[in-house]
Amino acid sequence: MRSLRASSSVQRSGVRAPVVRRPVAPLRPAVVARSSVDEGTVADDETIQKMEIMMERFKMADVDGNGFIDREELRYLLESMEGGSVYLLTEHWLPEDELDKVMAQYDTNKDGVISFEEFKQIVFDGMLLEGQLADYERCFRAVDKSGNGTIGATELGQLFAQLGTPLTPEKLVDLMQMYDKDESGQIEFDEFLLMFRNHALDIKAMNAYMLDNPNASAASMASGDIIDPIEGDMTLIFSEQELDAIVAAHPDKLVCIFGALTWCRPCKAMQRPVQRLAEHYKDSIVFVKLFGNANKQTKQLFKNRFQVRSTPCFITLKNGQPVYTQTGSNKEKLEAGLRSLVANPPIGMIYPSAEAVLSV
Repeated sequence: MRSLRASSSVQRSGVRAPVVRRPVAPLRPAVVARSSVDEGTVADDETIQKMEIMMERFKMADVDGNGFIDREELRYLLESMEGGSVYLLTEHWLPEDELDKVMAQYDTNKDGVISFEEFKQIVFDGMLLEGQLADYERCFRAVDKSGNGTIGATELGQLFAQLGTPLTPEKLVDLMQMYDKDESGQIEFDEFLLMFRNHALDIKAMNAYMLDNPNASAASMASGDIIDPIEGDMTLIFSEQELDAIVAAHPDKLVCIFGALTWCRPCKAMQRPVQRLAEHYKDSIVFVKLFGNANKQTKQLFKNRFQVRSTPCFITLKNGQPVYTQTGSNKEKLEAGLRSLVANPPIGMIYPSAEAVLSV
């Protein structure tokens, strides 16, 4: 996880004296009812105070003091914490395309800079990270169950399920495609921060979740492996490194790869049957799912290593070498083929079929 340091002022060459940060209310204004003169006065006072705070933050971002926020100043602002009051002393983590999107959206008059009015809209839309750096680091460690310094797709899927918004494998692929900027198959800390900035995650909801689940952080249970498959579950992978790690960690088990494409309807239909097989054969087979159109690495696995020509495709490995391959959505044939490779299969079959057994 990238080490970040915070400062309450922008500390880089050519910057004016530090701006003193004082305890203030959140930048985003609350809706205040005005049912009387007194309430209206209070509301006006609060509005004035919020505008003063907002102007203070704007001036902090406007490093050269010319009354506008240019593209580079906007980058520092979007990478700041606590609503633009704490700036990070680190290399930039915001991707260029994300910076371009914000500039294009909020530079409404297309003059190449952000005015105070445009800055206010950035604040109102919640485009600034509101939490403290320590909050985001704590959240990251809690999600990184394996403790290897990155978040895998399985860990990300578990997080959303625990937050009450479970994702389908296809939706999880969409999320990884959006935030795994370097296509490593893992979410690094800077990519994790981007999820908060784009509202894919909410810091308040995450903090509340960890308060309700004090054992969410699994530091004491961390294996340090790049991926930890859950027994009886189907693990979604995004890289050859993850696949090889699973094979190496389970020399006594078969590894069944479910090759799919996100738009493949027969692949979606096989999701639940394969999940049931994963549960039934958990003592002898590790099931993983690989979407060939997820990223560059999965495309290479499909094309070069396994030479997949159609989906759904099932490739079973023993000590890293293919021992059984099947295409199509015949779940009975798949179970029969897998079962024939298991020395001591569990009692009973999920999808019994004499015809399928004879055809293997």
